[in-house]
Parts: sequence; C-alpha cells; structure tokens
Amino acid sequence: MDTDQYIRPPGTYYDIVPHPSDLNSSTEIAIVQDHRFAFFYWLKWVKGEDALPTPPSLISFDWHLDLAAPCELECEWLRALDTSNFREIALFCWDKLHCLNDGHILAAAYLNIIGDIHVVQKQDEPTSDHFKDYEGRIHEIYCYDSVSALVAALSDREYSSAILDIDLDYFTESPDKCGGGENITLTPDTDIRSLLEPGGELLSWVMPRMRGMTIATEPEFCGGLVNSNHLFSVVNDSLFHPQLCSHRPRWRHHA
Repeated sequence: MDTDQYIRPPGTYYDIVPHPSDLNSSTEIAIVQDHRFAFFYWLKWVKGEDALPTPPSLISFDWHLDLAAPCELECEWLRALDTSNFREIALFCWDKLHCLNDGHILAAAYLNIIGDIHVVQKQDEPTSDHFKDYEGRIHEIYCYDSVSALVAALSDREYSSAILDIDLDYFTESPDKCGGGENITLTPDTDIRSLLEPGGELLSWVMPRMRGMTIATEPEFCGGLVNSNHLFSVVNDSLFHPQLCSHRPRWRHHA
C-alpha cells in the first residue's frame, strides 16, 4: 500500500470534505501554521493522482504580500524537486522554502502548480504584475486592497478551477509596516462571517471551482495563539459543521 498520499508535514492537518458544489466528489481543507507549507498541499492537489490539465488560479487573503520571487539557487532547487515524492516535498517546504513564509506562492507558480495569482492584502498598494515560470509560461499577478475589487476582477475571468488560501492574519489590523506587533486589533466576527457567507459574491464564485483550501494560522502575526485560535474558530464555524478534524465535517450549507 502506498502510504505517501497520507503524509502530513509536521504541524499541518488536512481534512476531506464533500466538494462544496458536488456532493459526489470531495476536496481537501489543509491547515498549516507556517504559510509556506501550503505549497505541499497545492502541489499534492495539482500533481497527484487526479491531476489537472491546467493549474488552478490562486485566490489568497493575507495581511502580507507574500510574493518574493525565487532566486537563481532556489530556482535550481525547485527544478530538481521530485514532485511525485511527497516525503521529499514535505522536507523541501521546511528546509528550502524561505523561513519568512513569503516565497511559497511564486515558488508554486515557478513549477506551474498554480496559474494566475489574485491576492487581497493589507501591506502594500494594489498592483498588477506577471511572473515567468521555468518553461516560460506567464502567470498574471493581481493584488487588491478590498474584496469587492477582487470579486469584480474575477467576474471577468474564465478560470475553471481555483484554490482558496486564507492567512488568518488577514483578519487583523496593525500599524506595524510588517504586520503583527503589539497593537493588533481583530476584524469583527460579523465581518469575517459576511466575507465567508456561502451565498456571498466571493464564495459563489469560488465554490464551483474549488480545488482545495488552505488556512494558515500564523499566530505570531495574529497577536498570539489565543487570537489565532479565535480567528480560526470563526472561519471554521462560518464554513463547516461539524468542525474540521472532527468526525466527517461538511460545508455548513450542506449540513
């Protein structure tokens, strides 16, 4: 029996739930503490047994703009990575992806694990750019300062699949230019629930295209474990019942 498919990098969890728009299929929800370990799950979902002909777009919510491009040496490491070996991929996330947790997105784009990139963030001004992967394919990058701007942009796109990625520090406000710090306030629970309303504009677009979902807890940028756990509880309760990593969780709108 091939057990590699059940590997979890240390400090990560995943759960299998029915697909949000097709109860006859399933999707995975992965929970990571260090955001860079999302790379492992994105690769697993795209390069695994049920491989896609084209990579899914990435829809990411993050306080930070995690778009550091791999340097020449990191590109060499990425090209040498055996993407069929989940043990090697897990070690690669820990040992080779940048420990600042800001290089995983473009590392994934470099290997064509993800397609275009859409990030709602609070660190910098909205912008757009592009990135060339190891075979010369262009990946468009769009950064937004609001959910409404993201939704408006997605309405003009004909993507067939997407990965939803949420860093819980997105639901914080901080005067620190690097995020985190001592003066954090948390987004009101009602605002988080509104964003994640299954019938809302965002999830109405994402759910039919859902390839998988990653949640990064990043407690040090949420003001500590208690804050991070609270934000996770709100996100979890908004979307799933029973809770993730319990007995057979389902999307709340299916429960």
